[in-house]
Amino acid sequence: MKITGGIMKRKICFLAIFLVFSFCTLTSCKKNNQVCTSHTYAAATCTAPKTCTKCGYTEGEPLGHDLVHHEKVEANCTTSGHNAYDTCSRCDYTTFKEIPALGHDWLYDDTYHVNICDRCNTCDGIKYVLNINYLEIGQQTYIDFKDYEPSDFEFIIYDEDIISIDNYGRIQALAVGNTDVEAYLISDPNYFIEFNFEVIDKAPTVYTTYERMAKDDISYLYFKDSLESVSDYTITFGSDKILEVASDNSIKAIGYGTETVTLTSKKDPRIVTSCKITIVNAKTNLVIYGANPNGSMKARETMQLTNTLSSNNRNLTWVSTNSKVAVVSEGGVVTAVSEGYVSIYAYPNNDKQNVVHYYLNVSGIGEADYISRFIHVALEENGTHETGDNIQKYGEWYPNNGAPWCAMFVSWCWYQAGLTNDILCKYQGCYTGMKWCTEKGIMHFVQDYTFTEALESGVSSKQYAENYKPVTGDIIFFLSSGMSHTGIAIYADDKYLYTIEGNTSDQVAIKRWSLNDARITGYAHPKYPEYSKEREDFSWIKDQKADGTYWWTEVAEKQKVD
Repeated sequence: MKITGGIMKRKICFLAIFLVFSFCTLTSCKKNNQVCTSHTYAAATCTAPKTCTKCGYTEGEPLGHDLVHHEKVEANCTTSGHNAYDTCSRCDYTTFKEIPALGHDWLYDDTYHVNICDRCNTCDGIKYVLNINYLEIGQQTYIDFKDYEPSDFEFIIYDEDIISIDNYGRIQALAVGNTDVEAYLISDPNYFIEFNFEVIDKAPTVYTTYERMAKDDISYLYFKDSLESVSDYTITFGSDKILEVASDNSIKAIGYGTETVTLTSKKDPRIVTSCKITIVNAKTNLVIYGANPNGSMKARETMQLTNTLSSNNRNLTWVSTNSKVAVVSEGGVVTAVSEGYVSIYAYPNNDKQNVVHYYLNVSGIGEADYISRFIHVALEENGTHETGDNIQKYGEWYPNNGAPWCAMFVSWCWYQAGLTNDILCKYQGCYTGMKWCTEKGIMHFVQDYTFTEALESGVSSKQYAENYKPVTGDIIFFLSSGMSHTGIAIYADDKYLYTIEGNTSDQVAIKRWSLNDARITGYAHPKYPEYSKEREDFSWIKDQKADGTYWWTEVAEKQKVD
């Protein structure tokens, strides 16, 4: 029994040890082959539960992600963007993905001459506007900077004979050719623009003989300021119902209406000029015709114009746009003065809005008896009266209506005859006219005369009488014996002088004067243009008319006082 009891004790002891060992095994951990008798836990994370740092024993569940949402940001041309993504507030977990910058989508802008991004509107240079890169000689345009002033730039023109550019960006075309241009931003020369500019020939001004025509009329085209011919241009119309072109480039009216005639240079289609022609019913509309259908004449020649509304041209007002080229009388007679281009226009006296032009090309120099023309112009005015106190057309023309008008009458006749003021000045005062003639050396005094002022060109103010007999076309001056008057010499014989004068008894009249009259101071003998033929004889002016009267009125002689 003792033995049995001892065995029993040993079994119980072994069992106790085994139970303790098992308990320790179940309730403890081993780490590094050691038994963990007390756990040290690391806090649970988003992806791991609470875990013993010694043995790795875990307890509980992972925390899971605490997600924060972020909206998508679009990428642009220069900055990257990203997707819509989440991040964890506890860990570095993220679904972020970068979207790279897109880069510029360049498109060339013809208006501003730069590349402009189609997405962000950024440009890669200096914006400027140059609507045209060529001009005709004499034309101008502007360069306009979008974000700067032209004065902010320094312009370098490679050929300054072609164009000029001022501080306002104004480009002036100077001569035919082309040149490169650079414009540097003064504040930062790294920014600049460059362009090429061309200057082309000026488009000629085109005229048509008739700006208003009747159906079946023919008009001719010509250039005012070009050596080119109309044949160097292509002629086109807006329609084919109103005008047509003949083989000689004349224009024929085939219908009614207004048509634009366009001429395009065959050499350079950029050179274009045009004019308008209106086709009307001549029975009810004013049309002007010239004796020469192509509208050309020589200087010193005359041409009679006619119209479709009245058989009397004086029912119309006639005007020349350039009296240095041609003048026109009240009766529609054109006198060409010098070479050039001129428009003669007319309108009914009661309808100033109904203006019609007739264009003339004066080329070459003819021959004319200007003295005869001058006298006939004056004779046509014989009997013209004032309409009020010194009120008449000569003063209106001068213009100084209401003033004494004898000198203005002489000047008016001179103008109407197509004579120029370098031969005889346009004068209103008799003293002034005689002084000018004396200074020019064309004055012949028949009485001593002293001017009250110094004369030009070293001419003496004291003039002496000479033995001079007046001739047709001379200008007579009455500045002696208290008189101040002037007129035109028609004819002189050995005893008398026949004149036509304005402002004599308030009218234009023909007078006969004694050559010895004390009031006659002298005569100007203008240097009329040469005439190779025999000049007209006006001696008939002294003869009796068929009705027994005379052309002239006698002026009682005033005796000279020695």
